[in-house]
Amino acid sequence: MKAAYLCPAITMFHEDGSLDLESQARLFDRLIETGVDGILVEGSSSEFFAMPMEQRREMAKFAIETVAGRVKLIIGTSHMVADEIVAFSNFCLEAGADAVMVLPPYYFHFGAEALLQYYDRLAKRIRGNIYIYNFPDNTGYTIPAETVLQLARLHPNIVGMKDTIPGMDHTRELIKTVKSQIPAFEIYSGFDDNFAHNVLAGGDGCIGALSNVVPEICTAWVQAFRKDDLEGIARGQQSIDRLMDLYSVRSPFLPVIKEACRLRGIAATSVGTFPMPNATVEDDARILELLGREGIR
Repeated sequence: MKAAYLCPAITMFHEDGSLDLESQARLFDRLIETGVDGILVEGSSSEFFAMPMEQRREMAKFAIETVAGRVKLIIGTSHMVADEIVAFSNFCLEAGADAVMVLPPYYFHFGAEALLQYYDRLAKRIRGNIYIYNFPDNTGYTIPAETVLQLARLHPNIVGMKDTIPGMDHTRELIKTVKSQIPAFEIYSGFDDNFAHNVLAGGDGCIGALSNVVPEICTAWVQAFRKDDLEGIARGQQSIDRLMDLYSVRSPFLPVIKEACRLRGIAATSVGTFPMPNATVEDDARILELLGREGIR
């Protein structure tokens, strides 16, 4: 059965706030060597929202050069200024990114007609493939499935969507509404534990942050699907269900994902962007307990 697991890569920083490109390269290489199907940089797991545009361009350029076509590379180009999205998106696509991913506007809530106009305007000006990013917990509202279908019909360069919703109701509606009409349109879940449900419902897989920490479990799960290995699929689901507890160690969860990468020797530090809190000694104990429970060191 067809399935894909993409990693929304965390961004590594030095204590002074500059990019830790050595650790970043180590993360990219490890993900690719472990067998992930693609990498998303500057998505929600990357802290793009607190990075200056100059630093975001530096990160994008480094990712394009380091990944070097070994797997699919998507770059998040979300911004509150549409002209910045267009300029940054075209910069990334011209430099060699496979696609860009764009959130809807946040702060105010927008209805279906406004969202149609928003993505229509962007798609006309962005010279390459676009994924829509639906994340209602952070934007405050959901992009309707019918709007996604309208946009995909209007613009062949709108090729897919990441749907970051705890349940599967909206994602199932997207699959029924959009993929039934445009089978090549890609629909990914944004939470790791929805991967199997997504694939079984007819979607394309997952773009989940646990793959930063345990890519070996995520890619084994994908392989189980590709081999129609029911026992392996169940094993992957149960392991990821337990590891989902990493998301609830603290809020926001990013310091925990970064600290777990540090504890596994992937990152030199787990430094984040201000005002992101640092992981604590208590967090470390919980992280090690959760990883140890799965036999992960």
